[in-house]
Amino acid sequence: MTIDYLVADPSGNTTILVLTPVAKAQHSSLAAQLLALPGIEAEQVGYVSREAGKPLRVDMMGGEFCGNASRSAAAWALACDGGEQGVYDVSCSGCDTVLPAKVARKGEGTYEAFIEMPYPEDVSGILIAVDDFPARFFRVDLPGITHFVHFVPSLEGLDKEKYWTILQDYVDGEDLPAYGLVLCDTKKGEMIPAVYVRDTDTLYWENSCGSGSAAVAAALACTTHKNVACYMKQPGGTLAIAAKVSEKGDLQQIFIGGPVTLGEVETVTIS
Repeated sequence: MTIDYLVADPSGNTTILVLTPVAKAQHSSLAAQLLALPGIEAEQVGYVSREAGKPLRVDMMGGEFCGNASRSAAAWALACDGGEQGVYDVSCSGCDTVLPAKVARKGEGTYEAFIEMPYPEDVSGILIAVDDFPARFFRVDLPGITHFVHFVPSLEGLDKEKYWTILQDYVDGEDLPAYGLVLCDTKKGEMIPAVYVRDTDTLYWENSCGSGSAAVAAALACTTHKNVACYMKQPGGTLAIAAKVSEKGDLQQIFIGGPVTLGEVETVTIS
């Protein structure tokens, strides 16, 4: 099988975008082979298709939702069109809502892309035992992925693996196709995200996470009942996050955005 692909870097969340039509039954196995290619250090694979009169379509390797891959696909569409800026509707796996993405070309292969994220199905505060003491987490159920956000005084010296193990035990037995952990220091505007995808059995401490950033925005907006707009530094880059609330303090909209770098289209033959 001959595959055309490119490597996108949306704020550090390196993603292989497959441009050749591939049957969904092959997505997981092909993704594993692509992620193992020498010289490519990607965290995920998305399959992109574009048909006239229809939204851009992105199917992630495990059927999960991904905001960073969605805005990367919009940047690719603008590159194909040769324009300087544009707005593209994007449909992504794990989400029934078509999402508008606004893209602007900044330079050769570099773009700025913002996307409106899907509305959370639920945002709730929960208590999870950490070192035998109850710790407050925010569970944000987004379409296609559930994030658990924990605000900490500082990320310095934090044992992230301990928190992941605790979360794994907490969600054991739940039917979650994908879930993530976000450890966040709001004072410094920093976060560390991790995502597990069930169908591919992959766990990544991600350099950047769009849906995790949206979960932080949702958690902040729901706790303060105020609009949120800030930058969130992540291990591989920085994302802008924003959330709008109504006069009553109800969550209305969530946005994420930041730089996207697109590599050249490459061709590889997979046996």
